Amino acid sequence: MPSRLFFLILFFCLLPASGAVASDEQGGLLTFWPLVDYRTSPEVDYRSLHILGPIVKHENKGTETEFALRPLYYRAADRQGVSLSELLYPVASLKRSPEHVSFQLLQLVNYDFAATEQGGSDEFMVFPLVFYGETEGRGDYFAVFPFGGKILGRFWRDEIRFTLFPLYSQTRKGTTTTTNLLWPFLSRIQGEEEEGLAFWPFWGHSRKVGVYRKQFCLWPIFFSHDLKLDSETPTRLRAVFPFYVSEESPDLSSRTVLWPFFSHHNHHARGYDEWNFPMPLMRVTRGDYRHGNRFLPFYADEYVGSNRKRWFLWPIYKIEETDTEIFDRRRDRVLLFLYSDLEEKLKDESNPYKRRVALWPFFSYQKVKDVSHVHFLALLEPFFPESRALERNWSPLWRLYQHKWDDHGNSVSTLLWNLYWKEVRGDDLAMEVFPLFAYSNEASKGSDLSLLKGLFRYRRDGSGARINLLYLPWGISWGSELSSAASP
Repeated sequence: MPSRLFFLILFFCLLPASGAVASDEQGGLLTFWPLVDYRTSPEVDYRSLHILGPIVKHENKGTETEFALRPLYYRAADRQGVSLSELLYPVASLKRSPEHVSFQLLQLVNYDFAATEQGGSDEFMVFPLVFYGETEGRGDYFAVFPFGGKILGRFWRDEIRFTLFPLYSQTRKGTTTTTNLLWPFLSRIQGEEEEGLAFWPFWGHSRKVGVYRKQFCLWPIFFSHDLKLDSETPTRLRAVFPFYVSEESPDLSSRTVLWPFFSHHNHHARGYDEWNFPMPLMRVTRGDYRHGNRFLPFYADEYVGSNRKRWFLWPIYKIEETDTEIFDRRRDRVLLFLYSDLEEKLKDESNPYKRRVALWPFFSYQKVKDVSHVHFLALLEPFFPESRALERNWSPLWRLYQHKWDDHGNSVSTLLWNLYWKEVRGDDLAMEVFPLFAYSNEASKGSDLSLLKGLFRYRRDGSGARINLLYLPWGISWGSELSSAASP
């Protein structure tokens, strides 16, 4: 008996709402919190369906379609064949277009396939075990680590070859080839006017005529480098680490004693001097480009170009500022991410074009141009404020309350995933507190008040009014007949 009563109530609650959606060519609404929330606006080709609050979402916006089963799966696609799929973000993602397909799993399994007719390349990787690729102009490659193979264009090298790594490996970058036996202990360097040999960590030497000379002994204790010999800023580096390190060039004179305790850097090119004792806790800098004092964890105030950073009782309070000819930017932070307040504005404007405030884990607020958005809770947004993937997959699950508005008076509010919601568009108003009442007032439809999902319903427009009782489709009317926009 209780189950029959439940379905009977559900039927009568859905019946009037369903009729309104079906008959309204200008858009409609069906809500039965938290099971179903369906909204449609044909004039802008928009339809959305939410089931179980934020768990299931299906939305059509013109040529774009979105589906989400949070937090397990998300997919967005358009009619041109471009799509994005995410599985338990950030575990896996798949991107497709007519010319390109890419996939990643924990950034360890990757494939990146481009259409052959576009002259692109195909790549597949199961890091760090399998590497495969078909490239335009460079040939194909395949490797299974640590057994052997060839890899092209990865790990900052043009080519990598290996057999039973670390027994044998060879890398090439530009014209320089490095061969390793029992990496990293024995290596040989060959290139155009370039050679080198190393028995790490005991001794090593390499040079390229007119470009560089390098030597080390008992690495990292003794080493000597002469670099950039073919440039206007040749650099001379000498070290008995950690007792003494020196670097000398037209741009920089640097001395370090008992690293990291004492160091002095004279940056000739930038025009400033820097003293560290020890790095990075205590630093004094004097000059035009860089100037400031750092005595962490108590206090720091430093300028670098147009940027200024200040710390007070690190990590309690930090201020970051940027002052350029075009824009100003300031960010205040308390305990790194506990509280953050960011403001950006153009020089010729008094109001900021971007503002973001977050108090973890309670709320996050942002304003971009003339649109503002505040929501409670904010579990991950303070850490990843620009992550659109987080917005798609996770944020709706914990946003108990949201309010979005612009400078033109339009706004949308929702509490507990539309248990309460309110929309204002110009002079039009619509709101609902499920299941107690729903109210709307629109210029094209008139006003509509419903109690208990239609147990009592009152509608009125410029031509007449009507009252319906007990979910019945007929009612009491007076004045002229309601217009078709306001009729059931």
